[in-house]
Amino acid sequence: SLLGLASQVVRRLNGIQVETSAVFNMATQFGGGKTHSLATLFHLASHGDQAKTWKGVNSILLKAQCDRIPKADTAVFVGTEFDAISGRKGDGEPTRRTPWGEIAWQLGKAEAFAKVAKHDEQGVAPAGDVLREMLPTGPTLILMDELLNYISSGRKLAMRDQFFNFLQNLCEEARARTNLVLCVSIPRSDLEMNPDDQRDHDSIKKLCDRTGKAILMSADKEMSEIIRRRLFEWDTLNADAKATCSAYA
Repeated sequence: SLLGLASQVVRRLNGIQVETSAVFNMATQFGGGKTHSLATLFHLASHGDQAKTWKGVNSILLKAQCDRIPKADTAVFVGTEFDAISGRKGDGEPTRRTPWGEIAWQLGKAEAFAKVAKHDEQGVAPAGDVLREMLPTGPTLILMDELLNYISSGRKLAMRDQFFNFLQNLCEEARARTNLVLCVSIPRSDLEMNPDDQRDHDSIKKLCDRTGKAILMSADKEMSEIIRRRLFEWDTLNADAKATCSAYA
């Protein structure tokens, strides 16, 4: 799944629209490779052809049927790292109070943020020409993770509906472009969700599935191997495994 996702993203960043998508809904479960997938895409897009010398990248290019990795403008939004009230601000930087303000800043710093400064201040999702002006015209990769955490925090602030408006507008804009990729990661398990979380999870999934492609990062049959690799050290795998099994027995 990781190889398939990476190769499709490379194709889309190259402007190829066949056998790829503009929007990916990465369904994950425990140990499902979400973090590895997002990190892989980030480094491929932010380093471009410099990544060709890295281990495994040749396999991605072969599967993608591409000879280059375009260096892309990248933005990462993680719901657990973005406070719904305070937003984010660095030294000498404007305060970004919304996901669209943060993404604009990452993609184009002050110039891009200025396009949505009023929308960020008033908590209104940008759309149409404003959204297009906020986004770069070249290859662009936007990664969004832990969205339910942010939505849950923003419900009391009445930010939920505006966030969904922004996500829908962004999905539609990505589909209209040939070199913009949006990857959204949502959990597969609903064991820790309350009814509001479940409703919002289903809404995100339906939106991303309608506008893009769902991809399951790990299958149920892989869970035992994922857990085995998490439990034991690689350099002493067999000895650790035997000792643990003996202790349980």
